Amino acid sequence: MRKLNQVRRAIIFACLGLTFLFGAGNVGVAAYETGLDSGDRLSIQQRDDSSARKVEGSWEGTLDAGTAKLRLVLHVIGKDGVLSATLDSPDQGATDLPIDSISLSETSVRFEMKSLFAVYEGKLTKDDSQIDGVWKQAGQTFALVFKRSGQTATESLLHLQKVDVGGHSLNLLIGGQSSTSAPAVVLEGGFGAGIASWSRVQAEIAKFAQVISYDRAGLGQSELGPKPRSAKQIALELHIALQKAGIKAPYVLVGHSLGGPLIRVFAGMYPNEVAGMILIDPAQETFDEWTKIHPPPGFKDEEAKIAKAPQGLRDEYAAIGETYEQARTARVPPGIPVTLLTAMQDQGMPAEARRVWAEKQKEWIDKVPGGKRIVAEKSGHFIQLQEPELVINAIKEVVEKARGRKPLGPRLREFDRRRNTTLTTYRQCGGPENDGSMYN
Repeated sequence: MRKLNQVRRAIIFACLGLTFLFGAGNVGVAAYETGLDSGDRLSIQQRDDSSARKVEGSWEGTLDAGTAKLRLVLHVIGKDGVLSATLDSPDQGATDLPIDSISLSETSVRFEMKSLFAVYEGKLTKDDSQIDGVWKQAGQTFALVFKRSGQTATESLLHLQKVDVGGHSLNLLIGGQSSTSAPAVVLEGGFGAGIASWSRVQAEIAKFAQVISYDRAGLGQSELGPKPRSAKQIALELHIALQKAGIKAPYVLVGHSLGGPLIRVFAGMYPNEVAGMILIDPAQETFDEWTKIHPPPGFKDEEAKIAKAPQGLRDEYAAIGETYEQARTARVPPGIPVTLLTAMQDQGMPAEARRVWAEKQKEWIDKVPGGKRIVAEKSGHFIQLQEPELVINAIKEVVEKARGRKPLGPRLREFDRRRNTTLTTYRQCGGPENDGSMYN
């Protein structure tokens, strides 16, 4: 297992293709193994045992998760000798995250967040201006230094919103202003990933467009949803959530990894509401087929990890095959800008698998008329965390193109439908496959 200062990964082939378990290295994403024994548990609040030392006030630090760096703001209040605290995560738009207990003993500061299965332990410097400590989560540890800050609240371009989508709620993070001229940007994470996987790009996108990330049902702070958790069910719930949250179409869809097939299915279901797509190192159903013939070593170990994962993640995994089949038949809406980014530095995948992974992506984008491919030479799988400016610029470019595009009227949409039906028949009768008429 990698150290906590890296995004946690598990490469799972066969039915899954490629997935990444995004978890322990990110505040706001619940880990599924605590790494804490009973001796680590603290009471709800602790009395200040050292009146000579002062921990009250606001503190700022940066949690270095390798490819992701998350700013944290700790607020400590002392009243009648009892300490209480909350935590803000500005990059995720999260404020007032509950800290279940905090204590100060001589120079030692310790707090616990049960919702994240996390414990922080640190030492106050002599002048009480800094806490040098470590963040422990999912059995892993890495450094986190807090320094005093004059601020008492964290301002953010982003805000959280819970939306009911038919008996269960989804957790949305929304930023930016809606505009009649600019499409809203919708961010769809990879397998097991949600809001936290966009921590380095969402606030920047909010400066030029309305932008939404979210935790799918059963992930993060969203409630479990009905099964099967296939792409069509996920797209239906996302569509309802966007409507209820007042996020108006058209949408520019951005999908990372498994999010690639997911947004393709969404676009196929709601073609008149999609103005553009960006696929970030996306999974491909054709790669999934290749892995069934060339299964990697250690697959059983990876399946065992999935079996111990939270229910929501297991539900998504169970429907992966169905999701790929739905993506196979989904069509890209005609005339919209589509950009695909391919990562070249993923050390977690065997070289041959990575070559085929990139090859399948190129095959897909080459069939999209006007499709654009960007090769991220310096990035591993999480391009949006390692080269965020590359992703931000790609999104901005598609948003600008979408702004100048007029939606098809009913007659043109019917013409396009008939055109593609005819071309499909042509291909089935022996016409060339790579004629650019079919997009999936």
